[in-house]
Amino acid sequence: MIYLILGIAFFSFTQSTIQLKFTPVGVHPFNEINSQLHENRIDANGNFVVEPCFILSYESFLYSDTFAWRGMFGFLSDAASKPAIIMHLGVKQRLVQIWRNSVSLCAGLNLYGRQLWRTIPGYVSDESWKVNGTWEYKPGFMAELEYALFLNDKNDLTLSLIYGHQPNTFTATIGYKYWFSSIIKNPPKCGTCPFQKTNKHWNP
Repeated sequence: MIYLILGIAFFSFTQSTIQLKFTPVGVHPFNEINSQLHENRIDANGNFVVEPCFILSYESFLYSDTFAWRGMFGFLSDAASKPAIIMHLGVKQRLVQIWRNSVSLCAGLNLYGRQLWRTIPGYVSDESWKVNGTWEYKPGFMAELEYALFLNDKNDLTLSLIYGHQPNTFTATIGYKYWFSSIIKNPPKCGTCPFQKTNKHWNP
């Protein structure tokens, strides 16, 4: 109980957000040795595959509301219709903000996990994955270009282009972001920045 209380207090007094993203389709533009296993392919070559994914993201801002670290956890049905997960740790930098609109660049390291593919008939051995019981895992990298529409002081709508939510894969997401607190811990030397998150409201 004490950890729950401390967690709520932490969220209440620091500038942080939680976000839920959804992506329905993965784009596989590169040659993959097991592309023949892409079960829910949209095209004949398996470049476009239905692989629904939900990603939960937490961000804590280190400077103003422009630079943050973030952690992400995702769950999906992968290209072979196997359960899979994503764990991500990275940073996020806002590049530009115009009125209620902003664009940010995010990057960091991933740990991928999926139920064993090697049990699927026709699987070609891929030594980049390490086995752990009935699952296999590998490290990777993810980069994201995110557009955010500020709805109000607590809520944003986001659209993203992501590379690396799965190895060598692109996708697009739609998301909803909630601000636990918009108190700026380390504000810049600017008192008139438009639509900057503040402890009470946006500065007009």
